[in-house]
Amino acid sequence: MADHSAENPVHSVERALVILEALGRNSRGYGCTELGQLLNLHKSTVHRLVSTLLSYGFVEKDPHNDKYRLGIKIMHMGLEALNSLDFRKVAIPFIQELVQISRETVQLAVLEGNNVLVVERDHSPEAITVNLGLRSEVHCTAEGKLLMSYLAPDKAAGILREKPMRQYTINTITEITPMISHLEKIRSQGFAINAEEMVEGVRALAAPVFDHNGRNIAALSIAGPSSRLSLERIYRLVTVLKETCASISMQLGYNTALNPKDL
Repeated sequence: MADHSAENPVHSVERALVILEALGRNSRGYGCTELGQLLNLHKSTVHRLVSTLLSYGFVEKDPHNDKYRLGIKIMHMGLEALNSLDFRKVAIPFIQELVQISRETVQLAVLEGNNVLVVERDHSPEAITVNLGLRSEVHCTAEGKLLMSYLAPDKAAGILREKPMRQYTINTITEITPMISHLEKIRSQGFAINAEEMVEGVRALAAPVFDHNGRNIAALSIAGPSSRLSLERIYRLVTVLKETCASISMQLGYNTALNPKDL
C-alpha cells in the first residue's frame, strides 16, 4: 500500500470520514495498523489522519492499549443533529403511507397541558370520513390516553384534576381512579383505543412515537367511523400502526435494542 502524503484535500476528507465510520462500528476501537488493514490504507496515512481527528476532538485515544475510538465531540454533534430533527417532517411520509394502507384518517398528536393537540393530519380518501378537531381533551381520546400512559401516575392524575372529566358518551371514563388503571393497561399493551368515548360512531387507535432519548414524544393514531373501524379491524390495524411508529422512532434515533417492548 502506497502512502499518498501529497493527496488532494478531497481524498483526505473522504478517508477521514471512512475512518470515523469504522470507529463508529466498533466501540472497542482500533489501532492504526488495524485501521490500515481494515480500510486498505497505509499505516502512516491512517496515523496522520487520526492525529488530525484527535487534535480536533473527533476521536480519542485509549492510553492503556493505544486504540482510537470516537470522541465526545462527535457524539455531541450527533446528539445535536438528532435534537434538530423536526419529528413532524420525519413522520409525514409514514403518515401518508399509513393512510393508503388503512384508508382512514391518520393523525400525529402531542400533549398540550391537559389537552391533546394534533400537529399533523392526513384525511381518509373514503367518501365517508370523520370530522375531528385539532385540540381535544385527554381523557376521551386514543391519543390523549396513550400520551398520558407514559407519564408517572401522579403526574397523569394531576393533569386529570385540572378540569372536570366531561362525559361525552356512555363510554367516557369520568373518574380518575379507573382512568389511572386504564392508563396502566394502555402502557402495558403499547396502544390505546377510543371506543366511541368522545363521539358516538367514531373510533380510533393510537400508538407511541419515541425520540432518541427513549421519551414518548407523540402519538400516532388511526381514526374512522365505527361502521368501518370495528373492534375486530382495530386489532388487525394495531400491528401495522405499531410498526409505523417503530419506523418513525428509529428515524428519530430511538434504540429498539434498549427498549424492544415499547415497540
